Amino acid sequence: MLPIKDYLQSKSFPFVTTAFIAINTVVFVHQVRLPLPQAEAFVMEYAFIAQRFFDAPVAHWSTVFTSMFLHGGFIHFIGNMLFLFVFGDNVEDAFGHIRYTVFYLIAGVVAAFAQTVFMPDSSGVPLIGASGAISAVLGAYIILYPMARVLTIIPIGFFLLPARLPAYLFVGIWALLQLFSGALAIASGVGGSIGYFAHIGGFVFGFVFAAAGRRRYLQKFHRHRRVFYNDGYYW
Repeated sequence: MLPIKDYLQSKSFPFVTTAFIAINTVVFVHQVRLPLPQAEAFVMEYAFIAQRFFDAPVAHWSTVFTSMFLHGGFIHFIGNMLFLFVFGDNVEDAFGHIRYTVFYLIAGVVAAFAQTVFMPDSSGVPLIGASGAISAVLGAYIILYPMARVLTIIPIGFFLLPARLPAYLFVGIWALLQLFSGALAIASGVGGSIGYFAHIGGFVFGFVFAAAGRRRYLQKFHRHRRVFYNDGYYW
């Protein structure tokens, strides 16, 4: 399933979400313009590698954050930015710009360590991508706006069918897929190239964070509520 847009308008311009998308775009363009050996060196320098981090945390602490702005390819980058574009603005609206910034960055850290804890064999593998932080945005979104409608493209055979799904259904299916894939990775002992536990860790963090202050976050947005109730590991 691919989200195209939601039908919940923000009350303020999503400065932070836009800035994160812009930074990711600049870094990705720089990354793909480098010759292959330099691009690989660039990723290795700024990716989060748990084993390297724990060996020298002072020297490599920044990679927990820089890794969030690296991507493993065009599809990885576009997919992440699309999810952030669709779901980020309304979460930023509810949290406020500063709280949302801190939330996003901490979520990325939580996601990185969740992947390390549940898949310790991957501690020497570079972890890159915004998916962990964006998963936290999804976790917050399902708490804050469960009935918001999301225009979704559903692939069925050779056809792409559009549907307006409630957020709880779209995000719920996405979360179940991450849990199933993560359980399969543990059972098989093969992590693959996707950090499912980064997704799960980020999602749980966002879910709990939003649930803890949901009434406060939505207190200023009664109009929004009326509207939507009607109508290495590449994260």
